[in-house]
Amino acid sequence: MFILICLDDKNGMMFHNRRQSQDRGLRAYIRQLIGDARIYMNQYTRKLYREFPQAVVCEDFLFRARAGDYCLVEDQKLCPVEDRIEKIYVFRWNKVYPADQTLDLSLDDWTLESSREFDGSTHRILQETYIR
Repeated sequence: MFILICLDDKNGMMFHNRRQSQDRGLRAYIRQLIGDARIYMNQYTRKLYREFPQAVVCEDFLFRARAGDYCLVEDQKLCPVEDRIEKIYVFRWNKVYPADQTLDLSLDDWTLESSREFDGSTHRILQETYIR
């Protein structure tokens, strides 16, 4: 599976029980990235990402997704499914928030395949792509 995740510069995922980003440009970019592919998410994420008609919405989506499926993660632990992850797309924007949930796996164990910047609707966004 391919993980899509927004992190701050210290790998924070959530701060004050809120998501890292609501950037319209990021959502449009993700739509272009995945094309017509299926994308898994939970109900919390679906509230913001309604423009994905191919979304599969369920609370245990990380356990249901198969090889080649995209998973949009905002508030889930990845360690329980790390052995099934093929690629991780990390989106950052040079900020640090007082995180109350952080990424639970180490990106040091992954290889940075590529990185690129693009314009979001409110700020520049860095995409880092990690592979095993």
